[in-house]
Amino acid sequence: MCREVRELRLRGVVQGVGFRPHVARIARRHGIRGTCLNDDTGVQILAWGTPAQLDAFRRDLLGELPPLAHVLSADEHPIAPPPGPAPEGFRILASAHAPGQRTLIPPDVATCPECLAEMRDPTNRRYRYPFTTCTHCGPRLSIIEALPYDRPNTTLRVFPLCPSCQREYTDPEDRRYHAQPISCPDCGPRLWFEAPGEPGGEPGEPGGVIEGTEPALAAARRLLEDGGILALKGLGGFHLLCDAARPEAIARLRRLKRRPDKPLALMVPDVEGARALTQLSEADAQLLISPAHPILLAPLRPEVLERIAGATTGKAQAAAQIAPGLREWGIMLPYTPIHHLLLDPPLDRPLVVTSGNPGGEPIEFDEQRARTSLRPFCDGFLLHDRGIHLPVEDSVLRAGGPGGQPIPVRRARGYAPLPVPLPEPWDSGPVVLGVGGELKNTCALAIDDLAHLSSHHGDMGSLRTQESFERSVRVYEQLRGERPELLVCDLHPGYATTTWAERYCAEHDVPLLRVQHHLAHALSLLAEHGRGEEPAVVAVLDGTGYGTDGAIWGAELLRVEPSRRGCERQPLIPEFPLLGGDRAIRQPWRLLLAQCRAWGIEPPPLDVLRRPEAELLRAQLDAPPRVGQRWPPGAVACTSLGRVLDAAAVALGLVDEQTFEGQAPMLLEAQAAAARERRPSRARSIPDALRELLHEQPPSTPAPERAWTFLHGIAAHCARELEEAARRAGLRVVGVSGGCAVNVLFIGLLGEVLGRHGIELLTHRVVPPNDGGLSLGQVLAGRAALR
Repeated sequence: MCREVRELRLRGVVQGVGFRPHVARIARRHGIRGTCLNDDTGVQILAWGTPAQLDAFRRDLLGELPPLAHVLSADEHPIAPPPGPAPEGFRILASAHAPGQRTLIPPDVATCPECLAEMRDPTNRRYRYPFTTCTHCGPRLSIIEALPYDRPNTTLRVFPLCPSCQREYTDPEDRRYHAQPISCPDCGPRLWFEAPGEPGGEPGEPGGVIEGTEPALAAARRLLEDGGILALKGLGGFHLLCDAARPEAIARLRRLKRRPDKPLALMVPDVEGARALTQLSEADAQLLISPAHPILLAPLRPEVLERIAGATTGKAQAAAQIAPGLREWGIMLPYTPIHHLLLDPPLDRPLVVTSGNPGGEPIEFDEQRARTSLRPFCDGFLLHDRGIHLPVEDSVLRAGGPGGQPIPVRRARGYAPLPVPLPEPWDSGPVVLGVGGELKNTCALAIDDLAHLSSHHGDMGSLRTQESFERSVRVYEQLRGERPELLVCDLHPGYATTTWAERYCAEHDVPLLRVQHHLAHALSLLAEHGRGEEPAVVAVLDGTGYGTDGAIWGAELLRVEPSRRGCERQPLIPEFPLLGGDRAIRQPWRLLLAQCRAWGIEPPPLDVLRRPEAELLRAQLDAPPRVGQRWPPGAVACTSLGRVLDAAAVALGLVDEQTFEGQAPMLLEAQAAAARERRPSRARSIPDALRELLHEQPPSTPAPERAWTFLHGIAAHCARELEEAARRAGLRVVGVSGGCAVNVLFIGLLGEVLGRHGIELLTHRVVPPNDGGLSLGQVLAGRAALR
C-alpha cells in the first residue's frame, strides 16, 4: 500500500473553537496517523496515509467544521517522511508559540444545542446553569483582555476551575477541551436580581438584592409579567426588556428612552414563534438559529398586519407599537442561557428588547455604571459577575435581499471580529487603520492580507461613543500586536473620527489620508467581493457624504480603479439647496420645498407647507445667491438620493418630522411594499419621478401605488445610467453601495432592470452598505495609496 505524508497549515479562526479535537476525530475516521498542534498562525497538521485516505481526510476536515471555526486558507503539500517510524495513531501536541505572532479571535456566539440539552437535563451537573458554554458557543471577543487567548487573559480569570471543569478542560476528547470561558455552578459566575436604588440615593447604590439563580429569575419574570421594564446584563452588554403583549409597558419604554417611533426588536422563544409572526424562508430560519443568532428584519405575516391595522385588543395595540408604520419586525431568538431560562414557562412569550443605553450613548456593559445610567429606564436589574471587557451589540440583517441573501445592516455579535480578506494586490503592505464615519461607526485594521473589522460602535456624536471607539482601537491594536503605519479618515472636516485621527497621527507621528465618503463605500463593496485592480462602476446612493467640492453628495456613479487615487464621478441627481443642515433632515418638508424650487416643480398643497416656517424658507430660497454661487446664502448644494426619499415621504403624507435617522425612507418603502397594483414609472430622471409623484398620478391613486411607482422610477433611472456607464467601460458587472442599498425593494427593482440587459449587480453580503462598512473601504484606499 502506497503511503505518503502531507503537511496541512490552516489559517483563520481555528483556535479556541474545538478544532484540534475535530482534526483528531476526522483522522481516526479515515485511519490517518499523525499529529496536529496550534502555533501562532493557525493549526499545523502532519498526516500519514494513502492518497485516497488523505484526500478524504481533507474533504471532511474542511467540510464538517466546528460551529465557530472559520478557515481562511488551507495550504497542503506532500513532504518527505520525518526520520523514524510513522506515528502509531493520531496525537494532539502542545502548542508552539513565537513572539510577535497573533492568531484570530472568534466572535461571541449563541449557546449551542449540546449546551442547551445539558441545561435541560435534570441529571446533568449544569442543569439550569445560566453560564453554560463550551468550545462551540458563548463569549469570546467580549471577554478577551490580551493574547494569547488563554483563561488568565480573559475576564474569567477570577473564577478558578473546579476539579471537574479542569478535567474537561484538559481532555482532548471532551467538548470543553481548552474552552476558556467554561465554568459550572461550583466554580463559575453567579446571577442575582436587584431593585434599582432609591431616587436621591448614592449613585450606583443597589436596592434590594435577591440572590440565587432560581429566585432571581422568578423575580425578573414577575417584574415582566406585571408590566415592568427589566435591565438584563447579557453577553456583550445590557438590554432593556418588557412584555410584548403589554401596550402600556411598550409605551412607557418608548417614553423613557425618548424613542417614539424607532423600531424595537422582539425576542421570541423559538423559530416557530418567529414563523407565527413573520414570513421566513428556510434560509431565514437557518440564519436565526445559526451560531450568530442575529436580529433578522423580516416581513410580517398578512394576518399580523391585519391585527395591527385593527388594533382593538391589547395585544394588537402592543403589536402596533413595535415598529410603527412599517411592515417588518426585527426578530431574534434567545442566545444566552440566561435568555433561555428567562423565557421558560410561565414567561414563554415574546419580549420587546432594546439596547440598554441612554439615547445616543453606546450600550452599557458595566453593572456598576448601569446602576446609575439605566436606573431611570427600568424597574429592576438581572445581573451577573462575569466581566465584559469589550461591549458588543447585536448584529442586524435584513431578509429578502437579492437572490434571497440577507443584507447586513449592523455587523457585531456573531460576526465581529471575523476579518475580511483583502484582494490582490492590496493583500500585503503596511498596517492601516480606517476610522470609519460619524454614524454607525466601525473601525478596521488591515494587517497583511486581512482587514479586521470592529463591532458596531454607534453614532459618534456622544463623548461616551467616542470613548468606546477609542477603547476598541486600543483593544484591536493589542490583540493583533500591531500599531498602524497609516490612518485613513473621511474627508468631512467636522467628523469626530476625523478629529480623533488628526490627534492620533500628531501624537504618534503617523501619516493621515483623507478619503471621500462615497469612494470608501465603493471600495468596501469591491473588497468584500475580492475585486482588486480591475476597473468597476459602482452606484453609491445614501443620505450624506461630504464631496470634494464641498457639496453634499449622495447619488453618483463612480468609475473606480483602486490603483488610482480618486475616481471619476457622474452625479445622478441635479443639485438642490440644503438649507438648515441637520434641521432640514429632521424636518424633511424643507427638502421637498427646496427640491421643488430647484427643479421647477409646483409644490403640493400640503398643510405642512402652509406653516409660517415654510413661508420663511420660501423667502430664503428666493434670496439672490452670492456672486459666483448658484444657491442663496447659507445653502449647501446637495445631490443626495436619501434626501429625495425623505421629501417623497412628506409628499405622501407619511411624515412631517423624523424622530430617528432613516425614518422617512423606511416609511416610504413600507408603503411601496403594500402596493397591490404596481404601475411602472414613465419618469426619465429623478426630478421627473418626483414630478410624477406630485402631479401626474390620478388623485385617487392610493399612497402605496404612488410610492411603488416612485421607487420604480428612481430604480429605472439608476439602472439606465449604470447600464450606459458599464457599456462605455466594457463591463458586464456593476455594483451598488450606500445607505439606500439597505432598501430591499429598491435594490430588487434595480437588479431586475439591469438583469434584463444582461448586467450583474454586486450588492453587500459581508459588511453593511451603510456607514458601518466605510472602514473596510478606507483601509483598501490606504493600501492603494501606499503602493
